[in-house]
Amino acid sequence: MKKTGLTLFLLLFTALASAQTTLVQVLERDMPGKGQIRIERDVRLDSLIGTVSDAESGTKIKARGFRIQVFAGNNTRASKERANEVDRYIRAKYPDLSVHTEFKNPRWLCTVGDFLYYEEAYETLRKLRKEMPYKGMIILRNQEITIPL
Repeated sequence: MKKTGLTLFLLLFTALASAQTTLVQVLERDMPGKGQIRIERDVRLDSLIGTVSDAESGTKIKARGFRIQVFAGNNTRASKERANEVDRYIRAKYPDLSVHTEFKNPRWLCTVGDFLYYEEAYETLRKLRKEMPYKGMIILRNQEITIPL
C-alpha cells in the first residue's frame, strides 16, 4: 500500500513538474548553429532542479551581496549634484549596471551593481577603474541587493 501511494505521488509530482519548463529542458533545447547539450538523468531529478521563470514577470529576491561605491561625498548640495552627475554618467556609459544614488546620513553615496559574488564585483571594479575618471572606488560588502529571477 505504501509503495503504491509513493509511486502515485511521484508520478503526479513528475507530471506537475513537467508542465513547467525546467532548467534541464532549457539546456537541452536544440539551437541551430550553437550545438546541443544532452543530459542523461532520471526524469524525477527535473522536479528537484527547479523551473525557469519568465524574465518579464519582474520577480526579484533580496539577498546579501556586494556593490561598488563609486562616489561618497558629504551632506552638501554640491555633493548631491556630484552624486547625481556620477549616476547619469554611469547610466549612460554602462546601461547594463544598476546604479543606486542615495543619502545615508551624513553623506551622499553612489553605488553600482548588485553582485552576489565578490569575484563579479572585483572584475567590474577593475573595468571601471580603467575607464572612469573617478578615484577611490571600493567594494562594499554585506549590502542588501536585489536579484531578478
